Amino acid sequence: MSSIAYVTDEKMLEFHRLNRNHSMVFWRLSAKNRFRDFKKGDLLFFFARPNRGRRKGLIGYAHFDTSKNLSVSQMWNQYQEATGYNSAAELKDAIETASRGEIPARMNCLFLTDVVFFLSPVYPEDVGLKIPSNLESYCYIDKNDPGITVKILKEAKKNGIDLWSADEDSSPDEIFELDEIRHQMTMISHSLGKNAGSERERIASSRIARRMLADNNWEMIRGSSSDLIYITDEVLYIAVPFVSQANNRKERVRETLGKAFLYRVLAQQAGIQRKIVIKIISEKNADDVSDMVNILNDGKL
Repeated sequence: MSSIAYVTDEKMLEFHRLNRNHSMVFWRLSAKNRFRDFKKGDLLFFFARPNRGRRKGLIGYAHFDTSKNLSVSQMWNQYQEATGYNSAAELKDAIETASRGEIPARMNCLFLTDVVFFLSPVYPEDVGLKIPSNLESYCYIDKNDPGITVKILKEAKKNGIDLWSADEDSSPDEIFELDEIRHQMTMISHSLGKNAGSERERIASSRIARRMLADNNWEMIRGSSSDLIYITDEVLYIAVPFVSQANNRKERVRETLGKAFLYRVLAQQAGIQRKIVIKIISEKNADDVSDMVNILNDGKL
């Protein structure tokens, strides 16, 4: 899991906002310097001056999808207005200005989806984040504090989300709410630490979890190699693998039940407004563990 603050052109962002674009393409002059730790679904926050102000702030974000090296003509032919410009000529002029007249043969293009704009900017100092005002490109914002993304989202939530781009298929407030839950669960999983057990047991847990991903409703909790979530309008399902050997089953049962209990309590304490349901997944029969977790799900513990 990574989040990035990316220095962004305000005019281009306004173009996307006014045109209700749910996806966009950012271009980087160099085709060589790719992000090292930035994966599909990670958040790219727009670091810009809102309303021509003097201070730069985080004014929204989008989800990273893919990265390609393209020429200017290829970029326009594939993405057109998703580049943030009305014509290929405007796009070319913007690149010429940024590159001081020498357009690279190929550039690194970031395709971003599920765009969300904030009604008011989140300034770095408001969430304990230090971003140099003269930042030229981008910086990772959650390396020193894994919870900084949650802090940003909570601060943005206070002032509200721009619903201008909402439509029947994609509402920014719904996207925002799901992102908030995902990052809260990431923080909870991080706080629980690594799975106990042998290397063989941890590998087995990861294998069980990957099988669950065949159902597109499930997604891995970011930063975890074994625990998954499935979010509906009313329920947050959390899947926890159960793996044990013949000589340590009682110990693993206690650990799994403890983990299930902590997931439930910490999710409630985080303010997640959904029913919490824990699901035990296993390669072997684990009905006894599932039965005990169902007592927890029923609120009898």
